[in-house]
Amino acid sequence: MITKEVFTLYRKLRERQLLLLDSFTPEQLAAIPKGFKNNILWNIAHCIVTQQAYCYGNSDLPLYISEAFRAAYCKGSVPDGHIPTTAEIEELRGLMLSTVDRLEEDYHKGIFTHYNHYVTGIGYELDSIDEAIYFNISHEGVHLGSVLALKNAINH
Repeated sequence: MITKEVFTLYRKLRERQLLLLDSFTPEQLAAIPKGFKNNILWNIAHCIVTQQAYCYGNSDLPLYISEAFRAAYCKGSVPDGHIPTTAEIEELRGLMLSTVDRLEEDYHKGIFTHYNHYVTGIGYELDSIDEAIYFNISHEGVHLGSVLALKNAINH
């Protein structure tokens, strides 16, 4: 059973990502410094897509993001080099906390009635929504670290 504290931690992680998102220009969000394979925009958006895939997709439930958004930022995708528009940044901002709020609501409503076995990129096996939520928080922590590394590379 996922506790309120887990969702509080999750929200804090997303709030930190949101502060970072708001601290960059669109050009900085799209920049890929030497030695990196993606950018800040991709890392933050990828967190939203992965949460949707781990929690909703693996539970055979509809995602709360568009197919185009999923395809652009899913595992294995790469940035296409475009500078995000104000509308794209606003969409991302809106999804940052709304997807956590929705996940918490849906979790407590009990809509996650089954879960399809899934093996993550590091070989960790997910067999329940609880495992997916816990693992996703650690996944997002990794991408927060990537955003911080990108921030340092861009600012130097």
